[in-house]
Amino acid sequence: MKRKTFRHVGSLVSAALLVGSLAACSSTESGKTSTSAPGTTGTKATAAAKNDTPVTIEWAGYNINDVAPDANSEIIQEVSKRFNAKFNVWTADSQKYSEVFNVRMASGEIPDILRLKGFELSKLVDSGVAAEIPVETIKQKAPNYYKLIMDNDTSGSAFRSSMYKGKNYGLSAFQLDGTYPTSLVWRTDWLKNVGITKIPETLAEFEDAIYKFTNNDPDKNGKKDTYGLSSTAMQTVLGAFGPIPTDVIKGTTPYSNLWYTVKDNKVTMDAIQPEMKEGLKLLAKWYKDGVIDPEFVTGENKGGYWATSHAFINNRIGVTGNVMYYHWTPPLTEGDKGGAVYQEFIKVKPDAKYDETWSLGKAIKGPDGKAYGANIWGYNNETLVITKNAAKDPRKLDTILKMLDTLVTDKDYYMLANYGVKDKDYVINADGSVASKLKNPTETAQRGVSTFGMYTNNPDVVKQIFKAKYAVADKVKGTGTPPSYLPSVEASGKFTADLQKLTTENYIKIITGEQSIDSFDEYVKKARAAGANEIEKQYTEVIK
Repeated sequence: MKRKTFRHVGSLVSAALLVGSLAACSSTESGKTSTSAPGTTGTKATAAAKNDTPVTIEWAGYNINDVAPDANSEIIQEVSKRFNAKFNVWTADSQKYSEVFNVRMASGEIPDILRLKGFELSKLVDSGVAAEIPVETIKQKAPNYYKLIMDNDTSGSAFRSSMYKGKNYGLSAFQLDGTYPTSLVWRTDWLKNVGITKIPETLAEFEDAIYKFTNNDPDKNGKKDTYGLSSTAMQTVLGAFGPIPTDVIKGTTPYSNLWYTVKDNKVTMDAIQPEMKEGLKLLAKWYKDGVIDPEFVTGENKGGYWATSHAFINNRIGVTGNVMYYHWTPPLTEGDKGGAVYQEFIKVKPDAKYDETWSLGKAIKGPDGKAYGANIWGYNNETLVITKNAAKDPRKLDTILKMLDTLVTDKDYYMLANYGVKDKDYVINADGSVASKLKNPTETAQRGVSTFGMYTNNPDVVKQIFKAKYAVADKVKGTGTPPSYLPSVEASGKFTADLQKLTTENYIKIITGEQSIDSFDEYVKKARAAGANEIEKQYTEVIK
């Protein structure tokens, strides 16, 4: 049975440069098309399909970075041979790739496949870059990938993020980890020191723990220098009352994404729902009582890897959140260095042991016994856009869809695309796990590892080679609410930035006591007038 309620992460980075500058590209391409006689393209494609000339694909459908793969690497060579294709891989600084690609596209260069992240789909479509690819075509040409997506579509949102004005313009990636909710991370040694013997699961148990973390000297240093929580765990507190409003509450820009829920075919903005007033009321009480770190406004991360909570690893707070299980897993197999945040934590506390010093926890349950509060990033949290150049050349489109389908049907190809050449780029341990031999991200990029991964897992293979990690993940997997990536609408691009700022400022002022809890009602009025009503209206209309 499909769920009737699902979520949406609002706001994508706008691509202002693209709007105006691509108009010329679009009209130029339209001119070319209009001069072709009906059926010309198909005739040429049929002729091309009969020869063995490799099809050339402009490839921007991967984790973009500024290091180009070596064209002579075995991975590039083998993929090219297997699909009879040549690949021009687009590169750019990962933090600026949308800007860099906008400039290239404005000059007339268009890739065949493009990662949507960093772009507004509506603008790509309106400017003529993105091309329609009917879901039925995907079903026919990539049947195994299509089945994987539909089998895991618990929210009824498959392909929604690639829809605009009722047409599909892309491919939803499949990430197994996206089916797991984010976790709370607890200092289990602190829990033990204050007399708590189990990981808190309810709001009452959570409250008891954070007050004792603040008042009962959990680190036994004789000083009152600890707090219960900071910004990231607030999400699961608010989620104990209803669907979470944002990905995290912090005062620094860029402001947090707003979340939306679709219930009974109506879209609502979560941050302005009345149950959030109850959650904010509790957080305001906790802040007044001193159990919330007063530095929460600037966030827990002070630089470096985004998932690291410096407030947690430096013994300032006892529970953190909004991270994935794999960020915190210790070394579990030969060659495994442990999760990225674990590695930072162990530098500060080298004697730390999983389950003795820290442990993973589930979203806490609220007064009605439900736990909405764990953010699930979603299995389809990436979208790859098919462009007009790929759509008008059947060989290109067929090759891209065949590559995607092969990822979920052929283990050897999946391993090649995602991990490289066995015994050169990676080794398989005695227990079946995989250990990379590559020294750093630069070498990984140069080898072409993950270049053709298309953000899509083969879940059976992933669970097999990371058996130990998924054993941990399954043990701590709690309830949560998955996102639903709604189709692009004009109002979202127009109003979201101001709504994010308005929401963040009012939430923080209410929590810190600068504004009364009753000011929430005035915030809701302002938010509705500032575009929330129009966004809800357009989203609701577009999903009908």
